[in-house]
Amino acid sequence: MHPQSLYGMTWPDVRSALDAGKRSALIAVGAIEQHGPHLPLATDTLVAAETARRVAERMPHVLLGPTLPVGVSTHHMAFPGTLSVSERAFQEQVAACVSSLGAHGVEKVFVLSGHGGNYGPLARLAEEGDGRIGATEFVPFSDLAAFMDVFHSVSAQDGISVEASGAHAGEWETSIMLAVHPELVRMDDAEAGFVGAFDDVTAERLFREGTASLAANGVLGDPHSASSERGERHLNAWVDTLVDYFTTRS
Repeated sequence: MHPQSLYGMTWPDVRSALDAGKRSALIAVGAIEQHGPHLPLATDTLVAAETARRVAERMPHVLLGPTLPVGVSTHHMAFPGTLSVSERAFQEQVAACVSSLGAHGVEKVFVLSGHGGNYGPLARLAEEGDGRIGATEFVPFSDLAAFMDVFHSVSAQDGISVEASGAHAGEWETSIMLAVHPELVRMDDAEAGFVGAFDDVTAERLFREGTASLAANGVLGDPHSASSERGERHLNAWVDTLVDYFTTRS
């Protein structure tokens, strides 16, 4: 566990950290939703938690907050096991955590998401408060296109197409899970799903009609080329992107 994680700290530990000048915190948000027949429902939450841990290691002035496990996953509700909250309920939970930290003296809260469906709600929450929640500065990484570009760029280094790299449970997401939680990946059950162009029209259809309208198995991409070695590269590139983004706003 990260030494500055709220999970393992006592309240006197937190007071001491605040008194020592640690006035920024990092929260991760994920999802509990279908990820095809080969990845667990908690994929986005597990990846978000590991990403946050690695980001916090590179930003020692930051307290590592919790990973919120349930996100905005309405477009996956056709698949059993998926949990979802409304956009407003999600925003209120994030805002409540930021406000709680602010009440204790945290001045800035960074937020990262392992689930694409949370990006729009995070962006709108930031816009709503002009980058603040109460007196606390609120800094989410909410650029969904940039999130996807990180992984597609790593896939392309090995000749894997954008379509196979995918948008959900495809190569990049499967590779990361092979790197961080291989015991939860069922590669024998892996199968390709939607491997067409994932443009703005397709994305709009995904959020309007649901993932099942594109792929009956819930996969957007092709996981067959996934590897743990590439998963580490995906994760390292993602962590680099987040550290750069948050550091320039520290």
